[in-house]
Amino acid sequence: MHVDRRRFATGLATLVLASGPAAAAPTAAGAVSITYDDGLPSHLDVAVPALERRGLRGTFYVTLENIAQRIAEWARLPGRGHELGAHTVHHPCNISPFDAKTFADREFRPLDAWLDRVAGPGRARDFAFPCDVTDLGAGTPNVQRARYEAMLRGLGMQSGRNSEGPPNPAAWARLHPFRLQALAIGYDATPLDVFNYLQRARAERRWAILVFHQIGSGPESDGAVTAVQHDLLLDMVLASGLATDTVGMQMRRLASG
Repeated sequence: MHVDRRRFATGLATLVLASGPAAAAPTAAGAVSITYDDGLPSHLDVAVPALERRGLRGTFYVTLENIAQRIAEWARLPGRGHELGAHTVHHPCNISPFDAKTFADREFRPLDAWLDRVAGPGRARDFAFPCDVTDLGAGTPNVQRARYEAMLRGLGMQSGRNSEGPPNPAAWARLHPFRLQALAIGYDATPLDVFNYLQRARAERRWAILVFHQIGSGPESDGAVTAVQHDLLLDMVLASGLATDTVGMQMRRLASG
């Protein structure tokens, strides 16, 4: 589905205004986490300031090779209350040729070591699947996914997030922490889709997870949204009545509940 950006922004503004004041106090009826994939420059330049102007904090799933040129700026985000999660070193989408050990050594351990240095060993250990693929190594899809999840557990990961599916019931997130569901913004999700997704999370006391990629210029096929659209979506989150928190904090809350 092609989404016209002007219509997206217009429809989004209408829904934000209709959903109530942006300063609406969060309630216990559900939660939402705002996440960003790939470690892109626009996350530092656009997303972080927009979040902080609203008192929000994000979970940034970083790809090590993408953040290399501005790695010192990324390293400061945990000190500002944001969360850094793993999104591999090179963002591979074809992973069936790898065995688990080779994949872990190549795509996880260098990034994990850096995350430990900048966020501390007690950091949340969250992960987002690049390209939503889970077919690690040989075998059936179930065998491949089980191998991937076993590798993540062995690395000390606490959660794994994809980019599709309804808001997460608490029982689902506790039972399947490596199958967290989310809504990716900027592909074919309309403003009404986002609004309905957040409202379902509130009505059913579920955990919504929003996924952003490029903020600013870029083809819609790459998940780009404009800075204006991003601002309006953050205002929609504030107006939703959902409690906002990072992925790691929400996982900890679920584990303690």
